[in-house]
Amino acid sequence: MNTTVTIVQLYPDELGVAGDRGNVMALRARLEHAGLAVSVVEHHIGNELPADADLVVVGNGPLSAMRNVYDDLVSLGDRLRAYRAAGVPVFAYGSGAELLGRSITLLDGSTLDGLGILPFRATRIPERSVGYVIVDTPFGQVVGFEDNASRWSLDAKAKPLGILEAGTGNSEGAVEGVLDGTSIGTQVGGPVLPLNPLLTDAIIGSIASRRGIDYTPADTNADLDRFAARAREVIAANAKHVFSRI
Repeated sequence: MNTTVTIVQLYPDELGVAGDRGNVMALRARLEHAGLAVSVVEHHIGNELPADADLVVVGNGPLSAMRNVYDDLVSLGDRLRAYRAAGVPVFAYGSGAELLGRSITLLDGSTLDGLGILPFRATRIPERSVGYVIVDTPFGQVVGFEDNASRWSLDAKAKPLGILEAGTGNSEGAVEGVLDGTSIGTQVGGPVLPLNPLLTDAIIGSIASRRGIDYTPADTNADLDRFAARAREVIAANAKHVFSRI
């Protein structure tokens, strides 16, 4: 059986302005430490997606970048929905997640249709939320940094990623993000996966389960986990700090 894990990263140049390559690097490192081969396919405008994938990752970018990739993303809609129908998980952060949602209502009242892969709608607002975030999730406590001017409204039966301990999140019932089966949409940056090994391992676990691959976090992750733990401690200690600018 082919045990190469294929990660598709959508628009790393346009939707990768918040250190989002770090999320892919964290996934790759932990997979390779476990003895698995990894292929990262960076999708750029005009490229074709592979016939199959094990994970789709998309990051954050400004509205101008979203508009730049929009037509190409729409052209990928059928393939991306086919991935999801086959059980391929998605990890999406910030505006990339919004493009995969139902719609985005902009400040001028106009609406940008999303692909409908994630079950929520986004609304842009004038005020930014900037600061540390702590979220209780099914995978453990997730920490990071938020910098956005969006509020997310989940579909009636959709589940949030978790419950806020600190931060603004969706500004809807003190929750953050969306958890749709094995797919995750979140506003937590940092980048979030290097900071939260338990979340990274949960995503890898969903890949392994779908592929029938045995995955056990390797002992060689110890240094990565120690650095992450220290960063998490700093965030937890300063979670109530208010940022007036960024």
